[in-house]
Amino acid sequence: MKFKISLLFFVITLVSCKNQKNQTKEKQAEKLEVSVQKQENNPVIRHIRTADPSAHVWEDGKVWMYTSRDAEDAVNYNSMDGYRAFSSTDMVNWTDHGEVLHSKNIPWGAKGWMWAPTAIYKNNKYYLLYPHSVKGSKDDMRCGVAVSDVPQGPFKDIGWIKGVEGQWLDPCVFTDDDGKTYLYWGVREPKMALLKDNLLELAEKPRTIDYGYKNFFEASYMHKRNGIYYFSYNAGLGGFYAMGDNPYGPFEYKGGLNPKQRQDHHSIIDYKGQDYFFYHWQGWNEGSKFRRNTAIEYLYYNKDGTIKEIYATKEGVKQVQ
Repeated sequence: MKFKISLLFFVITLVSCKNQKNQTKEKQAEKLEVSVQKQENNPVIRHIRTADPSAHVWEDGKVWMYTSRDAEDAVNYNSMDGYRAFSSTDMVNWTDHGEVLHSKNIPWGAKGWMWAPTAIYKNNKYYLLYPHSVKGSKDDMRCGVAVSDVPQGPFKDIGWIKGVEGQWLDPCVFTDDDGKTYLYWGVREPKMALLKDNLLELAEKPRTIDYGYKNFFEASYMHKRNGIYYFSYNAGLGGFYAMGDNPYGPFEYKGGLNPKQRQDHHSIIDYKGQDYFFYHWQGWNEGSKFRRNTAIEYLYYNKDGTIKEIYATKEGVKQVQ
């Protein structure tokens, strides 16, 4: 009888231990799942609203990103009033270098209206090129130019590019392998021209870009890879692109780049052997089209040079060493 009781106690104890182990494993799995769910790196900037990221890898080996700034209570774009600089060495942790240019520092312009910037390193200096309103209207924008000796600024305004006026412009500046620098801009009709080395004058008459389609809206962008020139842009309903063999085009239309993301104002870099796609989105912390947030995704090419479609994710990109 004692033997049967002992055997029963042993079986009960064994089952209890197994249950406890299973419960422990389940709790560990729950913790792991929660941990994985918390690894959401988008948006990459969370203490303020940022948009229109212009990303670059400068000579110091860091990734630098220049953004416009959305106010937390914004109901339009008119109140955007300053550019900020951020840097990173691992694509996840970003240093905020603060405001690098404000409308109060632009003697020829109105308060606010600091829209999507672009940047370039040339003549041993760092330049911001940016659209800014003269009198406070989207129809009287100029392409301003500001300069700094260091990437973190502050930048000093030195005027605007003559011959580039009109609506909000969304400039992009691109330097080719031969050192020539081109400016791309436009709303509803993309334009481009070679710039003089002082970056304040066009070296030729503006040309309309032939990209093989008719859905261009804003946010021209140019990058180059393996001898191929990629002209990309926002169509109002996402990002699209075309490919060509020179910076002027004509370009062959290829379709969606980031087609599901309505507000796509992007830039592209190669950092430590990986390509990255910078853009802004609304989907975080009650964002809106006037309260946007900078995000990053991986970018991949097919064997023929075309680009695989990109989709917005909360996970974003992982930390690199």
